[in-house]
Amino acid sequence: MKKFWGYYDNGTFRVGCNGSTVYIYDQNNTELARFRDLPNAYRAAFMPGKNIITVKSTAGYLGFYDLDALRLIKKITVTTIGAQDEGFSFSPDGKFFYNIEKPLTSTSTELSIYETENFTKVKKLFSGNRLMFMDNIEFDSDPETCFIIGFMRNSDSGIYDHGFVGILDEKNECIFQPHDLTLMAYRLTSAYKSWEQSGFTERAAQLKHLMEYLKNITHTSLKKAYYHKNNIAPF
Repeated sequence: MKKFWGYYDNGTFRVGCNGSTVYIYDQNNTELARFRDLPNAYRAAFMPGKNIITVKSTAGYLGFYDLDALRLIKKITVTTIGAQDEGFSFSPDGKFFYNIEKPLTSTSTELSIYETENFTKVKKLFSGNRLMFMDNIEFDSDPETCFIIGFMRNSDSGIYDHGFVGILDEKNECIFQPHDLTLMAYRLTSAYKSWEQSGFTERAAQLKHLMEYLKNITHTSLKKAYYHKNNIAPF
């Protein structure tokens, strides 16, 4: 639907986000509900195997909705500084929700992990790392692997030095085997992941940086970008 920045379909429900309102439809496009709990709500993601969806607000909120009951389960205030437009994802088994956040400043990221029984934060990673900036996150389920794309700052100047894609190692709280990306590869892949997380909507594709980059994209997943860069056979 052209009016939405984010649009999603899990086979039972269809969800559209236009910023001020989250619209819920059935498979016949009959409107079931409208939610206005979150300002600047543009993107969302379904929990695997359940009719639960999380909506991310660029104003600094997360909303978790039960679509069977058509109700808000929980609203979380991540921060009040805004500019919260980095990636997020449920784990393949739906037990955890991963969200790249900027709670203190718009130039510094951390990765928060929430359990999905009560939607409480159980872990926070990279909060002290001021040189690494994370853009997006992607899970691959065979085997379960979490890829992260971002860029590193120069330790002296603090400005962009190089892009990277790597594998999250939660146990050691690090990015395992991060590999450098060229500036173009970083921009292309990051732009594609942003569009993908919007549900490939026309409105999201019309954003200037997406229109510039998407026509040249060659790798449509972080996994592909990771293995192509390093000439390693996939898992």
